[in-house]
Amino acid sequence: MSTTTHPAALVRLDELPPRVCAVVRRVDTEDEETARLKTLGVCVGRRVELVRAGNPLILKVFSSRLGISAELATRVHVEVCQPGHCAMREDESAAA
Repeated sequence: MSTTTHPAALVRLDELPPRVCAVVRRVDTEDEETARLKTLGVCVGRRVELVRAGNPLILKVFSSRLGISAELATRVHVEVCQPGHCAMREDESAAA
């Protein structure tokens, strides 16, 4: 039996269920907004968790919590980690 891994579908950050781990895969913003997100720790390859939906939504990045507007969150696309499989693992194995 062979196992083939298919790229996971991306969801917008504002669609992520609370308390679910995900990895940022794409950020569709203007340069100033991208810089602001990076300053906050939200960038491609970063593991995040939605703590609370709403406006602003509360996001866990590392051990910090931050609020970003729901409108800005629609421009961040994440790969949801599945039980037993963290999307972050693919990045780590690709680097090896």
